[in-house]
Amino acid sequence: MGLHKYLMTVRKLNNMGRWSTDFMHQRATVSEHSFFVAQVGQMLALIEEENGNKVDWCRLFRKLINHDVVEAMTGDIISTVKYKNAQLRDMLGMLEKEIVEENLLASMEEPYKSIYREILFDGKDDTLEGEILRCADYIDAIVECINEVKLNNLHPFVDKFRSIVRRLSESDLASVRYFIGEILPGLTEGCRELEQCGVADGTEPAGRGDGSTNEEKKDE
Repeated sequence: MGLHKYLMTVRKLNNMGRWSTDFMHQRATVSEHSFFVAQVGQMLALIEEENGNKVDWCRLFRKLINHDVVEAMTGDIISTVKYKNAQLRDMLGMLEKEIVEENLLASMEEPYKSIYREILFDGKDDTLEGEILRCADYIDAIVECINEVKLNNLHPFVDKFRSIVRRLSESDLASVRYFIGEILPGLTEGCRELEQCGVADGTEPAGRGDGSTNEEKKDE
């Protein structure tokens, strides 16, 4: 049937590290990342509902737990490559679908083939649930940056932190505003480098330019 192959494929994420082009003191696997993104997404959704917004929980959790499964077959393609330009991004998207079709879905029977074809590529979009996923992905990257900075791995993680927080702040979600105003300060508390740089709210330190590069555009 091929479902056994799916389970064995997903297990590869347990050994796939993130941020592969950067030195890290504590490197999370894609599995660990996916679990934390699901936890963050759940928190954001709860805050959204407290602010009067209706969340489709089934759609949300399907997005959260499946958003990086494809990386079990492609690896964690670094953002400097994937998002270099729109043409390359679209080509890589097509390649990902071909790889999944050939290496995973081809061995599945219906109706599971159609079901997995849909859910594996139902990720970030313009729905509330898709935006929650996008922001949860950013927040996990922010937490990883904070952890590295606290371990004195300042370059490039101070600049990455600043860049990702800035992009997160562009979201209109009530939960994101709450995270930045109420949760993020607790995460950065005691992290002198971030506090002194004035980046706890994503703002630039005085007398310093943007400092961001394509490398920081990691849509984790």
